[in-house]
Amino acid sequence: MKKALALLLAALLLLSGAALAEEEGITLRFIRVGNDTAETNFWETVIEDFEAANPGITIEYISGQDQDAMLNTMFAANLAPDVIGGGIASLPQRASMGQYIPLDDYFAGWDEGSDMVERVLQNGYYDGTLYALGYSVTPYVFAYRIDLLEEAGLEVPTTWEELKEAALALTVRDENGVVTRAGFAFPMSGGNMVEYDVFVFGNGGLFMDEDSNPTLDTAEALEAFEFLETFLADVNIPYDNNDTNPFISGNAAMTLINNVALRPILENEEYAGKVGVSAPPTNGTAATFCGCNMLFIGRDCQHPEEAFDFITFALSPEIELRRAEMLNVPVVRTPLLEEYNAMDPYNAVRSDCVQNG
Repeated sequence: MKKALALLLAALLLLSGAALAEEEGITLRFIRVGNDTAETNFWETVIEDFEAANPGITIEYISGQDQDAMLNTMFAANLAPDVIGGGIASLPQRASMGQYIPLDDYFAGWDEGSDMVERVLQNGYYDGTLYALGYSVTPYVFAYRIDLLEEAGLEVPTTWEELKEAALALTVRDENGVVTRAGFAFPMSGGNMVEYDVFVFGNGGLFMDEDSNPTLDTAEALEAFEFLETFLADVNIPYDNNDTNPFISGNAAMTLINNVALRPILENEEYAGKVGVSAPPTNGTAATFCGCNMLFIGRDCQHPEEAFDFITFALSPEIELRRAEMLNVPVVRTPLLEEYNAMDPYNAVRSDCVQNG
């Protein structure tokens, strides 16, 4: 009897503790991929403003470079974060494992949902269900040296053949025949090799069919590979795509590069007015690769409505424009595109690459 009373007392204490915690407010745990200082500072401003606008809700911010390992441990312990900021690559696996909750009903109740850039919105779907909303996009653009093209009397390439012609003309070699300035810098090793993806997409190819089955050996992919093989060895300074692109140090005339990685040369006074960007040259299809970080709600979340409120707050116009200014990334809401494009002469190209990414 005493044991039963003790158990009952313990249960009551737990319940009273839970009720007290509820009275004290709600804590949402938020984890995002990466731990870079600039984005950490940005999210701290978002959290401060959200908490000020939503008394009683506290955001516990967690950042870590090895997010997958952290999430695997948390999900295994049924202690996953409430809101997860992660890459699009995690969506198929974790959604199929039930680790992300569907957002369709919450999204249907958000009266600003129609503002989302359609390409970005579609990234959040898996098997017909919406699991995430994109918040940070990283398009790959075609970067080129304005001064070098002008010196050679060349226009900015818009097609594969024009790219090849310009790359051959702009390559510089030393007396031993070694390339000292790449006409076109392209990685020959590394991780995802999305630079190659840009050529496949620009050739009308994809890496999955309508049923989401992998399609790695398509005719479009083979043609892109064979095209690159015809000239890269003659114009390139090989590098790993985890390393700094030679274009950044002035050792290449043209390249494919993501919006964030390009920033150092744009901020380098030595190259002021000498760097231009455009959509990548194509073989008939306007397309590029665009990375996308997304906001998910974890399956262990006890307050999904409040978690979705935090997501939509992070996507509000004010926060979107703040993110664009602080982190130099494109906006993901269509009505903001005009204002975003006016912020920087390069932004219109970035926006177009998101639309075609």
